[in-house]
Amino acid sequence: MTDATAAIQAPHPTRTLIAMTGSLSMIFLDATVVGVALPTIQADLGLTMTSSAWVINGFLIALASSLAIGGRVADRFGRLRVFRIAIVLFAAASVMCGLANSTLWIIAARVIQGIGAGLMQPASTAIVIASSPPDRRGVSMAMYFGIAVLFLMAGPIIGGVIISMADWPWIFLLNLPVAIIAFLLTISLELPNHKSLGRGVDVLGIVLLLLGLPLLILGLEWIAHPPGGLDWLPLVTSLVGLCSTVLCIVHCTRSANPILNVALLAPRPMLGQALVLSIGSLIMAAQAVYGAIFLQEVLGFTPLQAGVGALPLLLPVLLVIRFAGKWYDTHGATLPMTLGMATTALGLAVETTGIMLHSYVVLAVGMVLVGAGSTVATTPANTDVLARAPQDQRGETSGMVQTMRQFGASLGIVACVLSISLVLQTTVVKLRSDHKSNSTAMLAIEGNIEAIVDLDASDPQLAKQIRQARSDGLAMAFVLQGCFALAGVVLSLTLARPDPDDQ
Repeated sequence: MTDATAAIQAPHPTRTLIAMTGSLSMIFLDATVVGVALPTIQADLGLTMTSSAWVINGFLIALASSLAIGGRVADRFGRLRVFRIAIVLFAAASVMCGLANSTLWIIAARVIQGIGAGLMQPASTAIVIASSPPDRRGVSMAMYFGIAVLFLMAGPIIGGVIISMADWPWIFLLNLPVAIIAFLLTISLELPNHKSLGRGVDVLGIVLLLLGLPLLILGLEWIAHPPGGLDWLPLVTSLVGLCSTVLCIVHCTRSANPILNVALLAPRPMLGQALVLSIGSLIMAAQAVYGAIFLQEVLGFTPLQAGVGALPLLLPVLLVIRFAGKWYDTHGATLPMTLGMATTALGLAVETTGIMLHSYVVLAVGMVLVGAGSTVATTPANTDVLARAPQDQRGETSGMVQTMRQFGASLGIVACVLSISLVLQTTVVKLRSDHKSNSTAMLAIEGNIEAIVDLDASDPQLAKQIRQARSDGLAMAFVLQGCFALAGVVLSLTLARPDPDDQ
């Protein structure tokens, strides 16, 4: 069945767009709403700094690992069928998150949520394209992603409002009515279940992918805090994950029907631009999570104040995205990528200064520069890498790029956990030795907001010391992000730079 035929058979493209946009909005919202709620979740469930990071990373890694699988499975077994299964899985996992009462429970639920999102997104994108008349596809896709991006940016505020008025489980439970409506719309609209039997499922590639990325991230995150005192486990886990990932890439270069068509990113500019996009996702994911944590842990913001306080980072995305597109049309990708990454690096330097001074005003100025700079850099990079892909493989190329971006976001969270942990290591050992009988102090050292607030009353000097130590760790995390941004500048001028005769 061709796309044109599918569009004719889809009787209500507008309502189809509503159903698919609702599903994508849930995914985008969940990517940012949890950042503001994370300190509250950590305090309520007694999570450590490492395990709380996995509330974010469990979702991101599962999403990155399953995006490519989702596109292939949807083509093989039917996009509509896979979409329905995925949205039920996502809704069920959201309920599991809302009911979670332990570390293992909420991390497992977030992983399942990420798998549901990874299966849902490629299927819903394909359905929107196939269900839209050919002369309306550009408008449909703009609405599909545009509305979802609005939810991405509204996530911190929505999370803050929910935490202030209700409790953190509702940030997940609110997905349920949206999922139900989207599911019912797919039934009432009688959408075609388009599928292609021409390509098989790359079982070995799927196994290596699902084994490699999670183990690599898990091993890196364990470096600062080896579980059970097993100092050898982080290195072994990281090596197994790295080897599995490398084997997956090698296998995909030799397979006739690979799960990841890595050959699509073989041209030098496309690989460089994909890496720039990964760095952009790394920085923005770390900003969304650890910026909100700094505002609550160190500056004493409420979740709602932290959500509103994130607006200087997010609003520039809306304000400059059109400008970034026009800049690409007139000057190509190299100049905006380079200046965008340089602006991002400058913004991170300003943010680090704001953290060291404990000044929200200085931090907000840096956030504006980071939000604007990363958008200026990544919008042309994304456009150019897809423009260079063969016409009939742009969907597959987009899946590859999205997998790299989600993996970059996961690395951003891990990089922050590692840098904070390493900076805090000496201070934490001393604090734990001096206050080992103080259970509140032990929780506060791990970043438990409620415990830090309790110490403000019982031992304000200790509370101030803990806040300063965590502030120093967060400053180092932002310095590390700045180093990645500078690497993005270098990539923009070298690997990602198109040949002069290829502009």
